[in-house]
Amino acid sequence: MSKYRSPYAVRALVAALLAAASNFALGDSQHSRCGYSTKASNAPNAYHSCVFSQRQGYISISMGGQTEHQFAPDGDTAGTYLDQQGQRIYRKKGLGENGQLFQLPRGFLHVVWDPIPNSFECQRAELTSPNQCELGDGNAGFRVQATSGSSLNSLKITPIGLDIDNTPLELELDGTAYLAELADLDSNGWPELYIYASSAGSGSYGSLTAFAVNGGKSATPIHLPPINSDPAASEGYQGHDEFRVVESRLVRRYPLYKNTDTNAMPSGGTRQLQYRLVAGEAGWQLEVDRIVNY
Repeated sequence: MSKYRSPYAVRALVAALLAAASNFALGDSQHSRCGYSTKASNAPNAYHSCVFSQRQGYISISMGGQTEHQFAPDGDTAGTYLDQQGQRIYRKKGLGENGQLFQLPRGFLHVVWDPIPNSFECQRAELTSPNQCELGDGNAGFRVQATSGSSLNSLKITPIGLDIDNTPLELELDGTAYLAELADLDSNGWPELYIYASSAGSGSYGSLTAFAVNGGKSATPIHLPPINSDPAASEGYQGHDEFRVVESRLVRRYPLYKNTDTNAMPSGGTRQLQYRLVAGEAGWQLEVDRIVNY
C-alpha cells in the first residue's frame, strides 16, 4: 500500500498530534538529556536538558521550557511517527534501556534518561573527587564534586533537570568541602544547594558556597555577607565555625574568644547565627535574623 498522503490528511494528523500533546500527564514525563548527531552511531557533541513525555503513543520533547518536538503515531507501524510538520520520523535501536534514538529528516535525536535523584545530603567522602555526589528533590538537582589535599581546592557543580541552563560551574574553594545539602529555606517549592568548607590551618575558618534554583529554569548564587560586616556577629570570632540547615534557617555556630585566649582554648562560650533566605536586588541573600550566645 502506498505511503502517500494528501496535504489534507497530513494537516489532519498534525492537528490530532497537537491536540493530543496538550493532554500529556506529569506521570508520563521523564527528565532527560537530548542531543543531535549526523549519524546514529555517533554520540552528540553536546547534550541539553530536556523532558521526554509519552502517552498513548504520542511523544512530546521539550527543551528550555519550550516544546521542541511532537511525534504522532503514523498508522499501525511500530516506531514510525509524523512530526508537527508532517515529516516522517523513525525510532531506531541503539540506546537500549538508556534512552531512545529517533531518525529525523536531517540527522538523529538522542534522548538519554537522566533521572533527578532524591537525596538531600552528601558527606565529605561522597563529594570528594574521584567520587561525585548527586542531590535532588525529584524536581531539580545538582552533581557536586570537589578536590581535596591542598589549601585551595576546586569545586564543580552541575545542575540537573533545569529547563534553560544546566551549564557546569567551576569554582575555587578555600579549604576542603565537608558537607553538601539540599534545602528549601524560602519554601518556594524549588531547592537550594549549600556546600560547606573549612580552611586549612589552625583557624579552620568556615565558608559557604550556595545556589538557588529559579523557578526550575536556572541556578544563581546565594550571597552570604562577610561576618566582619556585622559587629555583633564578629566580636570574639576567630574561626572554627560550622554551618548546617536547621528547619527553615541556615545556622552558623562558632566558639567565642576572649582577648587572652589562645587559638586552642576559647573560653567565651558559643555563638549561633540564624540566617533567612531572601530575594535581594542583586540576587539571593542570606540575612541574619537572630544571634544567640550561650
